[in-house]
Amino acid sequence: MDTNSKQEQPVKVSFGKLSFQALPEMWTFQILVAIILAIPGLFLIWLINWVAGVGGNVVTTANLKMFILSWRFPVVIILGFLLVLVYLVLELFAQIYLTDYILTGKRVTIWNCVKNGINAVKKFLNPQGIRVILFIFIAVPLCGVGFSLSLTRSFYIPNFIMEVVLKTPLYAIAYIAVILLFIWLAYRSVFILHAVLLDGMTPLEGKKYSSRLVKEHRKEFITGIILNVLAILAIILVSNIIFYYIPEWLLGDYGNSLPKNYRIDFLKTLESGGSFSSLDIQVIAYRIVAVFAVLVEKYLFSVVTLLCGAYFMLNFNRYYLLYSKKAQAPWPERPIKSRYIWMIVFIIMVFVVFGLVSVGLGLNYNQVFTRDEPVRIVAHRAGGTMSSENSLEGLEMAIAHGCYASEIDVQRTKDGYYIINHDNDFKRLTGVAKAPQEMTMEEIKELKIKDTTGNGQLLSVVTLEEMLDVIKGREKLYVELKGETADKQMVDDVVRIIREHDCVDDTALISLKYDIIDYAESTYPEFETGTLFFASLGNVANLNCDLIIMEEESASDAKVFDVHSAGKQVIVWTVNTREGMYKFLDADIDAIITDEIPLAEEVQAQLDDRSDLNVLEDKLTLE
Repeated sequence: MDTNSKQEQPVKVSFGKLSFQALPEMWTFQILVAIILAIPGLFLIWLINWVAGVGGNVVTTANLKMFILSWRFPVVIILGFLLVLVYLVLELFAQIYLTDYILTGKRVTIWNCVKNGINAVKKFLNPQGIRVILFIFIAVPLCGVGFSLSLTRSFYIPNFIMEVVLKTPLYAIAYIAVILLFIWLAYRSVFILHAVLLDGMTPLEGKKYSSRLVKEHRKEFITGIILNVLAILAIILVSNIIFYYIPEWLLGDYGNSLPKNYRIDFLKTLESGGSFSSLDIQVIAYRIVAVFAVLVEKYLFSVVTLLCGAYFMLNFNRYYLLYSKKAQAPWPERPIKSRYIWMIVFIIMVFVVFGLVSVGLGLNYNQVFTRDEPVRIVAHRAGGTMSSENSLEGLEMAIAHGCYASEIDVQRTKDGYYIINHDNDFKRLTGVAKAPQEMTMEEIKELKIKDTTGNGQLLSVVTLEEMLDVIKGREKLYVELKGETADKQMVDDVVRIIREHDCVDDTALISLKYDIIDYAESTYPEFETGTLFFASLGNVANLNCDLIIMEEESASDAKVFDVHSAGKQVIVWTVNTREGMYKFLDADIDAIITDEIPLAEEVQAQLDDRSDLNVLEDKLTLE
């Protein structure tokens, strides 16, 4: 009797061994969650965009006011909240239950985890709970501390706003203070979800309980987190060496010996009855092998990343159970199930699919991965940082560097003239805190602008006419209708001035205000027009303009595809970092607007010098 009783007791093991034993369950969970999440997640995203786009509408930051006043706004808010709840349930709630089951030796099924996660939603349908959800949704991605959702993991403040914040000391201090506050709140509240889900506390009780646990175990907790982060970084480093650097070393040298940008039209050659040279065959074979290697590398690295995330959550649950005195090490051993077989079968299927895809992409490499013309470069504020902003010298510099176009900012004076100035007033550049519409042209011409390159030169405010005289027949000019005076009158007047200078084909009218661009496109269809925005819902191709000018984060592949399908152009603004340029100068877009022209030229040269393997590394993604 005693023997049987002893045999029924679970074997106790170390946490490290338990983590390894639980890998099949955690990996299975991650895959199934991704599949399950895709169904309601994609449906809700489609529904949100459909509601936003009812009647051919589209919602952007350029026409947000009209949307807020419509019936669609509350519906989209409700659907968006449901979408966040779906991600919370599947990516956080269910995973917390999973790791709790593993640590306490309970039988694990994903359906139980999801069901418990759904049942837990009602605990957050109160003011404190909604604040917790909003914190996870907004604050965690910004401060980088805490558990976030894949839905908002890449959420960030647009670059054009951050540039203003970081250049203004008061704004910068306020921003840093807010981020530090978010970090502190995230640190104190790391166990709030565990307390609510595992111990049935209210969000307010969970917040207080989490704060107490963290305070009581501060040294042990921080040390443990640091060690876990270092372990995960080490795993990722080793994974990078195995999955990326070793294949790069094995394939790189041979790839570099092949000609760069070598063009082979496989289907056209077959249809014409032509033959392939030995070099063609070498290049095709190499590209097939390279595609397969890159796909496998990215897949295996994504698996490692997912498991590292699951392991991190497992550790957090372990800390919670230990600190709340509900469990002590050693932990119960996990049974070895048939999931290893399922994993092997799944991996074989993945490799077979990758093999077929590799053949298809390798044979059609040029058609899929290369473009005939490079992404065009548009100089921001006339010449970017090469010269003082919105200056004639800037236009000349942009032309000398072969830029496709320059972007300038137009505002109306008190007496109806049109001058070039970005800000709402002249304080930053001249020290005079007056807006253009408060001053006459004569008064404005007396102002002296500090050269923004820092050379100490004093410049005069430039007029639209002077800009047109410089660019006529030499460069495209994107005229942004700016500030308080950007209205239909501005459209009419600017159109008249451009016509008088015979520069219709040399210019495009753009603005952050969609209503005046809609008016310009409808009234003056011979003019090229464009709308700037940094967030959107619905099909942006439905905007009544020729150029869809999106901020970096908003420029998704799906939006680019929709715009091109409608025969319109995609421009991304304002791309000033090396990372951003590397991404968008290699993307399927038409142009970027940037301040850093020399950097763009440098990155473009780097892109042109890539081997086939480097191109595949950049282009292929499993996200």
